[in-house]
Amino acid sequence: MSVLLNKPKTMVDIYRLLPEGTPIEVIRNRFYMSPSPNLQHFEVLDKIVDALKQEVKKQKSGKVMYAPVDVFLGDNNAVQPDVFFISKENEKLINADGVYGAPDIVVEVLSPKNKNDDLVKKKAEYEKFGVKEYFIVEPSDKSVITYYLQDEKYIEQRRTSNRLVSKVLKKSLAF
Repeated sequence: MSVLLNKPKTMVDIYRLLPEGTPIEVIRNRFYMSPSPNLQHFEVLDKIVDALKQEVKKQKSGKVMYAPVDVFLGDNNAVQPDVFFISKENEKLINADGVYGAPDIVVEVLSPKNKNDDLVKKKAEYEKFGVKEYFIVEPSDKSVITYYLQDEKYIEQRRTSNRLVSKVLKKSLAF
C-alpha cells in the first residue's frame, strides 16, 4: 500500500502523480482532456516543426520543442503546446522534467474537439505569463492567427495563410 506523504495542494501536484502520457493538461488549476489529434493536425504540425527547427538551427538561436513536453506556467498550469521555441537567453527555463516559465514562441494547431482551450483558455495564460508570440493554426485551410505581446497584452495581427511571421526570429516561415 502506498501512502502520500505530502497532500497535493493544486491540480498540478495531482498531475505530477498521473502516469506518464496521460492526455491531460492543467489550465487555471483545472484538468482538461487532450484527445489525440487527427492526421491533418499532425501533418500541419510536422511541417511547422520542420520549418521552425530549420530556421532555429540556422540562426543557432535556441531550442524548438513539441508535445508532449510539459510547460509549467506558475503553480496552476501544466500545458503541452503543440510546438514552442525557447531562445538561448531563456534556456535556463528548461529542466529535466519540463519547462518552467514562458517560451518565447508558442504554436497551437487547432483540433475540432478542443478549439476553445487554444483560442481562449491557453491564450489567456500565455498572455499572462509573457509568451512573446502566439500562433494559432487552423489545419483545414492553414490559416494563422498571430498575436504579439505588447505592453503585457496580445495584439492580434493580420491573418496569414501557410506562414508564421515571427518578430522574435525576424523571419517569415512558410509551412
